[in-house]
Amino acid sequence: MTSCNSSNYSPSKSSLSCCQTDNKSQTNVEAINMATSDTLPPPATYKLEKNCSFPRRPEIDLIFKDIKFRVKEWNLKKFAIKKKKEILHGVSGEFKAGQLVAIMGPSGAGKSTLLNVLAGYTLKGMSGEVLVNGKVRVAHSEKWKRTSCYIQQDSLVRGRITVGEAMTITAHLKLGNNISSAYKHTQVLNLLEILGLSYCYDTLCGRLSGGQKKRLDVALELLSNPSVIFLDEPTTGLDSMSCSQCIALLKRLARMEKRTIVCTIHQPSALLFEMFDSLYALANGYCIYKGSIHGLLPHLTSIGINCPPYHNPADFLIEVAIGDYGITVDKLTAAADENLWDKGTTTRVVPKVIKDSSEDDIITEQQPTTSFLTQCYLLYKRQLISLKRDYTLLMVRLLCHLLIGVIFGYLYMGSGYRANGVLANYVYLYGSLLLIVYTGKMAVTLAFPLEMQILSREHFNRWYKLAPYYISMLLIEIPFQAACAGTYLTISYWLTGQPIETYRILFFMVVSISATLTAQAWGFFIGATTPVKIAVFLGPIIAVLFSVFGFCATYMDTPRAFRWIFHISYFRASFHSLIYTVYGYDRMDLVCDDFYCHYKKPTKFLNELEINDTNVINNLILIIGIGVLMHLLTASALWCKLNRR
Repeated sequence: MTSCNSSNYSPSKSSLSCCQTDNKSQTNVEAINMATSDTLPPPATYKLEKNCSFPRRPEIDLIFKDIKFRVKEWNLKKFAIKKKKEILHGVSGEFKAGQLVAIMGPSGAGKSTLLNVLAGYTLKGMSGEVLVNGKVRVAHSEKWKRTSCYIQQDSLVRGRITVGEAMTITAHLKLGNNISSAYKHTQVLNLLEILGLSYCYDTLCGRLSGGQKKRLDVALELLSNPSVIFLDEPTTGLDSMSCSQCIALLKRLARMEKRTIVCTIHQPSALLFEMFDSLYALANGYCIYKGSIHGLLPHLTSIGINCPPYHNPADFLIEVAIGDYGITVDKLTAAADENLWDKGTTTRVVPKVIKDSSEDDIITEQQPTTSFLTQCYLLYKRQLISLKRDYTLLMVRLLCHLLIGVIFGYLYMGSGYRANGVLANYVYLYGSLLLIVYTGKMAVTLAFPLEMQILSREHFNRWYKLAPYYISMLLIEIPFQAACAGTYLTISYWLTGQPIETYRILFFMVVSISATLTAQAWGFFIGATTPVKIAVFLGPIIAVLFSVFGFCATYMDTPRAFRWIFHISYFRASFHSLIYTVYGYDRMDLVCDDFYCHYKKPTKFLNELEINDTNVINNLILIIGIGVLMHLLTASALWCKLNRR
């Protein structure tokens, strides 16, 4: 059952009316007929308007030769590297333009590994050659990345934006500044029409069904008009109807637009299996069959394996691959190597390789580019739209700061101006700083672990660069954390009776907010570099470690081996600056309600704490410097993660 409401569809419908796959009466057989019918209107093509520049989409034959993939295994007992494990053992093959290719095999056969290698998603440990139209491919080449896309197994959509918003923002990100907005909107409507998502235009992505999310994933990547599409298990988690619709869509894209579409699939039904044009079967990292779907059973019969009547050929292939019929993988591999001729063509699988050039010339026209500022704006806008529709967490954070500000203000009321309340005020300052450091750090520690899968996919498919994404996130988090901290500080500062002098208030707010933003930078760094379970434990530990120095122990009382922490602790610098802001700068005598007040003169308190010569400006520079450094380290760590192939 579809979760889209047709009454919500607002934009004008395209003249195309094909592939309305949300019709409840459509059957699996009809989906196959839909994929093979020659009477269907052609999908949207990228016809250029005047003054528009869009890259032509070449037809690409993808050839790979002697692909091997090795990984290292660590022996923790001996603290040594064991022998490298080889997952792919020199596999070769060809995937042609206009074909829908299935990579099949039992679990652990190397299907996803081969797909990752061919897409360029995984490079380390790989050897062999991948050829694009007979020319050696450069996996990290911008031109290759722009002419291909990789749709991973899990559907990763942002649930708080609508289908139309997701498509529109992605179109602006992918198609660049030289394409008109009207043209982009036309392409969005055409693609949604083709993929049967027109009536989901105003539906939140999080409310789509599994099949609709898969089709939306395809639509988002088709905006850049790729020649090669890689999909990892596109039917996982879908019912039979959604599976048929998904594969029918891919077959149409391959057959009618001459795209090269390669997907891994585990055990499809007989109907789905027949919809593929070509099959590449793996077992234990070896190729056991490559050729047309219809040539599979005759090939197996030629080596003495007959498929039982009424048996699913896909299931039969898996059973053969795992050894149920007594045929070894070596024999299957040898038979596959002898079958060099594709039954449906007259060309050999491995053509001549052109050694003196690369695939860099497969696209000769100018690539669409989106400016840095435009990327920042679009990603920032997407973040704002999501927050607008789900602001519960933000409101909880703000209200908690407000509530704790009232509680702290009540507990330490008047301690800021009384001489006999100096120690209480000392605790208030420490507790306030600890609060905003913890909330600043822990609120964002899980930001990147939860976003990493989406970020990895979008960045790999060249939606945007890392810097605009990171800046758009900071533009959301920094102002809100500053507002939360400012709310707490304003209320508690007034209730506790701190000095009402402009420069003291200014220093107090600037130092405190700088401290919470530096803690936030630490939270980003910890979340980006450590696993989730370690991150939520490591964050508080680091905060407590830095808070000990300067509060529980003075510089002279600290062992020499740990005194270096005093010089790099942003918490110490913040805490000492707050105390000096409140009691320094030649503050007048405090109010004394008793016969004798030991700390009637604020300088006496500063002298005992050994912070009477504190330089607030220098401390502020240290705090901000550490925050900037942590953001740079976070961005570097993310870049390494996203580009580690």
